[in-house]
Amino acid sequence: MSTDYSESIRWPMLITLVLIGFIPAFSGALINPTIPAIQETFSHEPYSETLAQLVSSMSAWIVIVVAPLTGYVLDKYARKPILIGAVIVYGAGTSIAFFLDSIYLILATRVLDGIAVGALMVTVPTLIADYYSGGRRESIMGYYSAVTAAGGAIAAVMGGYIAGTLGWRYIFLVFAGALLFVPPILRFLPEPDVEESARDDGVGRLEAIKKLLRESPVKLVAGIYAIVLVGMLVNNLVMIEVPYYLQSSLTVTDSQTGLVISGVMIGSFVSASMYGRIKQRMRHVTVMALGFVIAAMGFLLFTAADTLPVVIAGVIVSGATGFGIIQPTANDWVASVVPGEVRGRALSGVTMMMYGGFALSPFAPIPLVDAFGRRGMLQTAGYVMLIVGGALLTVWFVSRSTVDSTAKVSSSDD
Repeated sequence: MSTDYSESIRWPMLITLVLIGFIPAFSGALINPTIPAIQETFSHEPYSETLAQLVSSMSAWIVIVVAPLTGYVLDKYARKPILIGAVIVYGAGTSIAFFLDSIYLILATRVLDGIAVGALMVTVPTLIADYYSGGRRESIMGYYSAVTAAGGAIAAVMGGYIAGTLGWRYIFLVFAGALLFVPPILRFLPEPDVEESARDDGVGRLEAIKKLLRESPVKLVAGIYAIVLVGMLVNNLVMIEVPYYLQSSLTVTDSQTGLVISGVMIGSFVSASMYGRIKQRMRHVTVMALGFVIAAMGFLLFTAADTLPVVIAGVIVSGATGFGIIQPTANDWVASVVPGEVRGRALSGVTMMMYGGFALSPFAPIPLVDAFGRRGMLQTAGYVMLIVGGALLTVWFVSRSTVDSTAKVSSSDD
């Protein structure tokens, strides 16, 4: 059982935890505006366009592999050393790209970026769940997701400005700023007191899996993972497909598209910041259902409208449910139903599914685009979100009815 820090707010610890959310947010958002410039610099290389795009997307694939390994190491050994190591690898390893003249060596640094981000995205929610419980944990999960969303908006603007004024190489120096987190992590974040009954018996991994299967609602955890995969896949369409839709259907300019995408991230920041308050009034399944239904309404709104203000409103509403609602709800939900000593492994599945959705989003819609066009594909995505939201509401209603029936039977027996 971990020590509960919920009774009194330790502001340095809380602020350090939450602000770490800037680190993974900067990973891709800072680089995305520079991809054309990177491609132009290395245009002499075969497949230069693909290589330049990999500078942004390779990290997601690495995270998928690293996340479950991180979860195992967190539960087997300790949390804090993993966090410090990830920050150092991110700050030192990624910033080396500033000095490199080979696109392949730059891609090698992006592997280090993926390793660090994968470790961070699992470790920080695990620490939040270790340190806090109840309503405070829910609020801090929301604040962490809000900082991640805000970091994406800041990074996108910063990346474009630095690339336009100093050159794309200077983007990588920004990553070195992550090293500033090492002193506060050492000073303010204690190592949680989490018991690991199988830590030293030589079969810890097998025992932990058995414990997870025995003491956790496996179907529920697997269902949460599936929800995250679908939610993040569809949500990322806002980032990669909606700009094409806006520019082809409404002749929206590049600058206007950038403002819309920034609005999506601001919307995610607002909804994530409110997660703690929302969760106080609803169960996890209801919050998740609400997120999917709102996202579906946003998709169906902007694909049906022909006026720019309505389209922008629909895009912002649909995109705001990604990091804003899905991420904190999933992390908090999983953390609340699994034993503390396997929490790292369980939460690693959320990160793995999240980045799996990111990685699949450029490819999954292709058949639908070919069959129905981009508008039809986005409308189909909206209906999928609506179906998922409806299914979750059905689960909530059935589970509530079951609980009420059980309570009545118990009362009559008394």
